[in-house]
Amino acid sequence: MTTEETATYEIYTSGRFQVEQSNESDFVEAWSEFAAWVSQRPGAGTLRLFRDVRNAGRFVALGEWDDADAVSEWKNSAEFKERIGRVVRQATEFEPTEYVTLAKATEGAVESLAPPGGLEAIHAPS
Repeated sequence: MTTEETATYEIYTSGRFQVEQSNESDFVEAWSEFAAWVSQRPGAGTLRLFRDVRNAGRFVALGEWDDADAVSEWKNSAEFKERIGRVVRQATEFEPTEYVTLAKATEGAVESLAPPGGLEAIHAPS
């Protein structure tokens, strides 16, 4: 096993949603429209929506971003609050957060990443 260190970092946005079973298709449709818009934002990468196979009605969305500045600009955009609201209205619970990668392993090699110090939660304006 080899380990290498790099000065780059990866940042992801995430949302955990609880959705009534009768509303799942409306939720997926609302999230899909939202994700199509997000994926066109500067710095946005691939977005994915996962369904929890152990917990009915639980979904997790994950979005890859170039950097924290791109996430902040997106969350502070004029359209963000209204567009995320369309998705959240389809859920009974919503918990957003951001994640940074500290290490990743591929084909037996581990790469350590170095997120910038002092990185804080990125909140949308109230």
